Amino acid sequence: MIYEFNLKNPAFDRVVFLLTVDKKKMSERVIIGEAGEVRLRLERNIGDFFYDEVRPIGSLLFNFETNPERDWNVNLMQIYEKGFKIRLSVKSVPKALNQCINFLRGKYENGEPSAMFAAIRIWENYLRCYNINHGADIFKDRSAMLCKPFHALSEYKAWELEAVNALQTALHAEESQVELWYPVSKRPFECVVTYSSFLTIIFYYLNKIEEWGLVFQECKVCGSYFLTKSRHFELCGDECRKAQAIEARRQFDERNKDEKVEAIYENHYQYWYNRLRRLKKSNAAEADILAFTNIFNKFRKEAVKRKNEVKSGKMKLSAFTSWLAEQQNIVDGVVKRGGEKWK
Repeated sequence: MIYEFNLKNPAFDRVVFLLTVDKKKMSERVIIGEAGEVRLRLERNIGDFFYDEVRPIGSLLFNFETNPERDWNVNLMQIYEKGFKIRLSVKSVPKALNQCINFLRGKYENGEPSAMFAAIRIWENYLRCYNINHGADIFKDRSAMLCKPFHALSEYKAWELEAVNALQTALHAEESQVELWYPVSKRPFECVVTYSSFLTIIFYYLNKIEEWGLVFQECKVCGSYFLTKSRHFELCGDECRKAQAIEARRQFDERNKDEKVEAIYENHYQYWYNRLRRLKKSNAAEADILAFTNIFNKFRKEAVKRKNEVKSGKMKLSAFTSWLAEQQNIVDGVVKRGGEKWK
């Protein structure tokens, strides 16, 4: 079911946000919909809903809507200041509300349940408050209460002390209200349900995490946060475990390649060095020794350069070995021209 941001009367009696957490499967489930339909979805797997998703435990906290650019504030004030001063018509949407409707629709369509629910509840509140006394002020208070976590979580993670303190500041009685749907029939888990504020959902979640002894970790591979039963777990899932295995294999191959390159270089270096040593032992002329030494030094300098290029990936190992073979032919030619006494 898709929510329509239009100017008709509120289409739903009571749209709620439901969370249930499964410690055994380390998962969470979020459902957004009219209260009666949500019960049907839980108990009989039927009913209309706006959102129903099972995700890894903690996903709601890790991906909770934020408001760093204060876009929510701008659009809510637009509705507060202009939306209650215009004449509503089902046939056409006033220009003053177009920007706000597009903003809320975009948040609804982004797929994050906290943003989706806020968008639905804000528009439903606007339609409900439009024709009542002091409706603009009631709308403003309800919207501010709903969006309060967006501001705090723009600066801190939900589980950080600073975030908890910010969320608990000036906590109103209405914000602390929450429903608990206990396990019945085919509903095996306790569910927490909210209508007007996310604060109860966040605090319930954090309390459950502390009660179960779970810990927050940052994945070593992707850098995302996840919940785990022990700090010994450093990877968030199978994809990152595969990525780490591939990287470990790559590093292993890289080390082997480096060792192989060094061994090949050492063999050829020793070949040249042995030729120079024999030349010196043969009582060759100083000019011949000097000429061979110069050739040897040039080879060594170029060989080190090419060896490092192989390690950095700029040159293939096969190209390096081919070049070394060519240089060995050169030294063999020099020795041959120097006479048998050099051998």
